[in-house]
Amino acid sequence: MPKIAPDTKVNILIGALQLFMQKGYKDVSYQDLVKKTGLSKGAIYHYFASKEELLVAVFEFLVEASKQTDKVEPQNLVTDKESFIKLFIDIKVEQIISFKEMMGETSFKLNKLLFFFEAINENEKLKQIIADISAQEKAFLEKGFVGIKNNHNLPEGKDPALLAECLYWMLQGSEMMLFFVDGDNWEDVIVDLYVKTINDFFKVI
Repeated sequence: MPKIAPDTKVNILIGALQLFMQKGYKDVSYQDLVKKTGLSKGAIYHYFASKEELLVAVFEFLVEASKQTDKVEPQNLVTDKESFIKLFIDIKVEQIISFKEMMGETSFKLNKLLFFFEAINENEKLKQIIADISAQEKAFLEKGFVGIKNNHNLPEGKDPALLAECLYWMLQGSEMMLFFVDGDNWEDVIVDLYVKTINDFFKVI
């Protein structure tokens, strides 16, 4: 993924993300961006020729800023269910902290993230980014299961790749519950959901 240029471009991206989370993508205007960033409309157009282009850049920036799974090798760190959960949760907490730092003091509800779903459905580039993220997440989970298997803590005959695929979609379902959380403790809710989902998964494999 391309590096984000420093300073002005980053300020536009963070400002746009904050606005999207407050108002939803469709309700954000260029005038909102001008007011938020302190830049002229022309200056914003200099970096992003359209609102759709800005959305894709915001999405790429958000993904890049929260990326943690490429920094570790789960197969070398995970030996059993407990270490699997700990590594997964530690990474998710880092991602949450990174996201909240970007949002600063901005007040938002996670259901505003729903704007991404509509945008993804209409944008082929966003679809590809999502496909790449999914592949990376599944590969991370698979390596975790490989670590468990290498330490003889995985039931005989279980395929790490198939387990990763199944757990990935279970976790995606858990994340959907966040859109119904009304309050500021969403990070605690999602961590609890992750732990419960993984524990439940290990009970049935």
